[in-house]
This record gives sequence, structure tokens and C-alpha cells, in this order.
Amino acid sequence: MTLHPSLAWNEIRIGSAIAPLVFDVTYSTLARDVAGTRDLYRIHHDPPFATANGAPNIFLNAMWYQGLIGRYITDWAGYEAFLRKLNVKIRSHGCPGDTLTVGATIQSRAEVDGKLLVDLDIRIDNGRRADAIVAVATVEIV
Repeated sequence: MTLHPSLAWNEIRIGSAIAPLVFDVTYSTLARDVAGTRDLYRIHHDPPFATANGAPNIFLNAMWYQGLIGRYITDWAGYEAFLRKLNVKIRSHGCPGDTLTVGATIQSRAEVDGKLLVDLDIRIDNGRRADAIVAVATVEIV
């Protein structure tokens, strides 16, 4: 495992885009999601049940997206970065066969009570909808 060095505070520019992360969703991804999060609701692992309930297929759960966003943030800011706040809105599901593209824009940066904080606007495109997942995160740069 390669540990990423922390991001330098002076490298952070408001309005800058963060390099995208691309992730292919497979049936194996969903199996790991269900096993790892212990979310055994059938809509995440039973395709006929999912489609009978209006979903295009089985789909990733909210905890999986939280983990993906955490990975994206530490890939950018370094392994010592600390996620202080996260708000995630799911607008379209990630299903097997989808390619997720995670991107973010730096919205603000400030020093508050000695903490170096950065607010990010994070968007995930699932190939069917540009803003399938919309998140706002506050990250402490260490």
C-alpha cells in the first residue's frame, strides 16, 4: 500500500477541480458492498426484486458511496486528512455495468480555531446521470 503525503495548504486553490476517479461497478462490487456493509436488503443483491420495485437493477447503498468519497478525499488530500463533515444526496443509483466518475471542486478554504479546513463540492456521474450523487464535504488538512 502506498501512503500519500499530505497536501500542502498553499497548493489549495478555490475553484480548482480535483482530478477525477473512475470506478467500474460490477456484480462483484455489489457482492462486496452487501458483505462489507451488512446491508442485506434484497434490493442490493436480488435483481428480480430490484426491478420489481422500480430500480433498473441491484444498486450500491449509501454507505458504499460514503466509503468511495472517503477514498477520493484521501487520494487527493493525503492519508492524514480528516473528514470533518459529509452530506450525501443520492439522485440515481449505481448499478452493475455503470462507470462512476467522481470529481470535485474546491469551494472554500479557511483556518478555523487552528484547523485548516477545505470545503468540497463532490459530484459522481454514473453514466446515466451527471449528478447521480452530490456531496458536500469539509476536510481538515493535516
